Amino acid sequence: MTSRALNDAATRLSRCVTALLQDQPFFGNLTLRLPLRPDLSRQTIASDGKEIRFSPEWVTDTEADLLKTALARIVTACALKHHTRRRNRDPQVWQLASQLVTHPLLQDAGFTLPEGAECWPDCSVEEAYNRLIENDPGNPDPTADPDNAQPPADATGNSPSPPGPDSGSDDDDPTDPGPEDTSSDAGDGDGTSHSSGTSFDPSGTGEVLDADERAGATRPADLAIEEQTWDEAMHQAAQLARVQGNLPGAIQETVDNAHRSVLDWRSLLRRYLTDAASADYSWSAPNRRYIDSGLYLPSIRSEGINEIAIVIDTSASLPSRVLDEFWAEIREIATDVRPETLILLQVDSVLQDACEYAASDLPDSITLKGRGGTDFRPGFEWLEQQGRHPGCCIYLTDMECDSYPDAEPLFPVIWVNYGPTPDEYCTEPWGERIDMHLA
Repeated sequence: MTSRALNDAATRLSRCVTALLQDQPFFGNLTLRLPLRPDLSRQTIASDGKEIRFSPEWVTDTEADLLKTALARIVTACALKHHTRRRNRDPQVWQLASQLVTHPLLQDAGFTLPEGAECWPDCSVEEAYNRLIENDPGNPDPTADPDNAQPPADATGNSPSPPGPDSGSDDDDPTDPGPEDTSSDAGDGDGTSHSSGTSFDPSGTGEVLDADERAGATRPADLAIEEQTWDEAMHQAAQLARVQGNLPGAIQETVDNAHRSVLDWRSLLRRYLTDAASADYSWSAPNRRYIDSGLYLPSIRSEGINEIAIVIDTSASLPSRVLDEFWAEIREIATDVRPETLILLQVDSVLQDACEYAASDLPDSITLKGRGGTDFRPGFEWLEQQGRHPGCCIYLTDMECDSYPDAEPLFPVIWVNYGPTPDEYCTEPWGERIDMHLA
C-alpha cells in the first residue's frame, strides 16, 4: 500500500476522532488517549488498550458513521476491561460476547450499528460468553470452567479481574494464566504493522485485543495497573461529557456501577475532588500521541480549583471516629488539589459555625458544634447569601433527613454518607453520593 493511501486513511480516521470529540465527548475523550497505527493484518480496527490498529483499506471503504461506531466500541470495550478479562476463554467467542454487550451502550448513545449487529443489554461480557457457549454446540464445552483450564506451557500469569463494570456484577475469578502470546509488533518502514494474531470481527464493529499479548504487560501487577488506568480514563471521560451536557444515560449508569463496586470511599472522594478542577480541550498544544501519525488533534488541559465547601452534619448521630477519618482524608486531598480557599460549615438543624482556611492551614482536628437535629438547607442558604460558588461542595452526613433545598445548587454536590443506604424518602434528589460502608 502506498504512503499516500496510508495517509489518506489516517486522515479519515482523525476526522472521525474530531467528530466524536464534538458530538460524543465521552467516546471521543477515550479515543483521544490512544495513538493510531496502520496494521495490515487487521480486518477492520482493533485496540489492545494502548493503541488503535486499523486496516487502511477498510477505513477507506467504510462509511464515516460506521467508522465512528467502531472507534467508540473498541475504546468502550477497553474501558470495561474486556482486553484484560478474557483469560483462557475461547478468543473468538469472547470477541463476539464483547461486541454483544457493548452494542447496547452505543445504540443508547445514538451510534449507527452495522446491519444485523445484535445487542444484549444488561449483561456482562462473562455472562454473554457463557450464554454463547451454552447455545452453540460448536463452541467450547459449556461445562468447562475457562478460569481453571490449563494454560499453554509458556504462558504467564494474568491479573484477577475486578467486578465487571459493564453490569455492576462481581467477577470473582482467581488469578489465572493468560492466553499464549500470538502477536508481533514487526512492521515495515512505512509504519504499518503485521501482527501475527488472527483477525476476527464478526459484527464489523472492531476488535478488542488481549492486553497481555503486549510485551511487558504479562504480569498480574501490570494488568492491575492497566485496569486502574482505564478506570480512571472512563471516569474522566464521563466527567468531561457531563460538563458538556452530553453523557448518555446508559454510560452514566455503567460508570456509576463500576465505581461503586470497585473503589472505596476515599478513592471516590479523591476522584470527585480532582475532577472538580475544570478540564477542557486545548488546540494550542497538539496531542503528542498523534504526532507520529501526522495527525493534529487537541490535548486535554486542566486547571486548579479555587474554592471547596465542606459541610459537616453535626447532629448527635455523627461518630467521632467517622469525623476523624473523613477530615484526615480531606486534609490529604487538599494538599494535592490545592484549593485557594476551603470553607468549613458545621450544620445540624441550623448553621452552627462557618470558617475559611487556606489548603496549607487546615487544622489537625475539628471541634464539633451543635449536636442537634438535621436539616440540609441552612448550609446551602449560607453559601447563597454570601454569594459563594465553590468548585464543589462535600456534605458529610448519615442521610437521615429529607429537608433538601428546593432548587439544586449551581455547583457539584457530593454527599459522603456514613450511614446505611438511605430510604427512598431521604435519598438525595441531586448530586453524587459516596457510601462509606463502615463496619
